[in-house]
Amino acid sequence: MAYTLTDPFNALRNVLRTTGATDLLLGGTMLVFPRLVLTEWGAAADDAEWPLRMAGAFLLTLAVYHLLAASERAVGTTAMITCMASNGLFAAVVLVSYLQQDLANLTPVGLGVLIIVFVIALVGAVAPLRYLRAEYRDD
Repeated sequence: MAYTLTDPFNALRNVLRTTGATDLLLGGTMLVFPRLVLTEWGAAADDAEWPLRMAGAFLLTLAVYHLLAASERAVGTTAMITCMASNGLFAAVVLVSYLQQDLANLTPVGLGVLIIVFVIALVGAVAPLRYLRAEYRDD
């Protein structure tokens, strides 16, 4: 799509690209190196790696959806609601895990990554709200 200076969805496209790239990076890392991620960041390593690999696969799928939605001519309501729900749930899971002390043993690198991912997820959950108004929707 040729972008113009009057594209009303430019900020939302940037948010979708950022969340898509974050999910792509985090999901790929969890899919390929689940044990390394846990031990390097200071989280408790469990014997079963399949839950992390499954979460990585779902994050990769979500990343592809966000990146494809960002390239559409007009971002639809379905893409906006999916972006809000997925990022909101992701941020809620991270927050609840942190408050329950499941992430208490994180190294400074792990804590930094956690904060960055949490902030990106919050922005991804809140940014589409202004585009749900009638003047932005065409579907």
